[in-house]
Amino acid sequence: MDMDDTSEQQQVAFAMHTFERIHHTEFQRRFLSQNTRHDGRAFSQFRATHVTKGTVSTAQGSSTVRIGNTTVVCGIKAEVSEPDVKTPNEGYLVTNVELSPMCSARFRPGAPSDEAQVASEHIHRLFGKAVDLATLCIESGQAVWSLSADIVCLKYDGNILDTAILALVAALEDLRLPEAQLDSATGVVSADRTIARQLTLRKRLFPATFALVDTYLVADADDAEEQLATTSVLVVLDDSGRLANIWKRGACPVSNETIHQCIESAVERAETISKTL
Repeated sequence: MDMDDTSEQQQVAFAMHTFERIHHTEFQRRFLSQNTRHDGRAFSQFRATHVTKGTVSTAQGSSTVRIGNTTVVCGIKAEVSEPDVKTPNEGYLVTNVELSPMCSARFRPGAPSDEAQVASEHIHRLFGKAVDLATLCIESGQAVWSLSADIVCLKYDGNILDTAILALVAALEDLRLPEAQLDSATGVVSADRTIARQLTLRKRLFPATFALVDTYLVADADDAEEQLATTSVLVVLDDSGRLANIWKRGACPVSNETIHQCIESAVERAETISKTL
């Protein structure tokens, strides 16, 4: 390749980058109208997904998950606490999603953003059925394990829900709890850290998020596509292939045909993720 070819390619790349920054919406639509996306993916194609367990040495369970450029770290800390009087045989799982200015200029310092709060609440409800809280009981009515899962986004490039859900699944599978016993005389819980047991999930969860950009349905939208999307659909399947959750966000209606299309793609995605985990 000679210098003229290299210079021409650089000029084309600069022109495309400039056009994208100035006419962002039109830039995306031109790709979509040609049945492709700005990063070269097909409409139904998910970005490369990488899962690594045990990445935080100070946590009882942890993981790092990357979908495209979106990167999330999940760390789980286990502490002994008193159970709720209504559920004396069950422990706790508390989830918190953090989206800070460190991961994207979209987010501001201070109180958690609406997006972070909504993600935290939805993940909490989702995993309330996936984790058998009774297995966190140390002594009925007196002592249980309380699991605090901090899901921190290091780099944001769209599709935080899929990334966060996968990170929590992987961290829970990595979790090891020491053997704990309550001394009835003193009321003190002692933990033998030489004996650790793995938490057993009722079901593994496999998420797949889709976005409607204009009239085009795209899988695993990145940040640029999310900013144009009018509606998104999250489909979560369990390891038996059953539908665990479906969640639509946005004002635009979604047809039954589109929902079925999302579920069919989610089944294929679940097969891929199961091998990754």
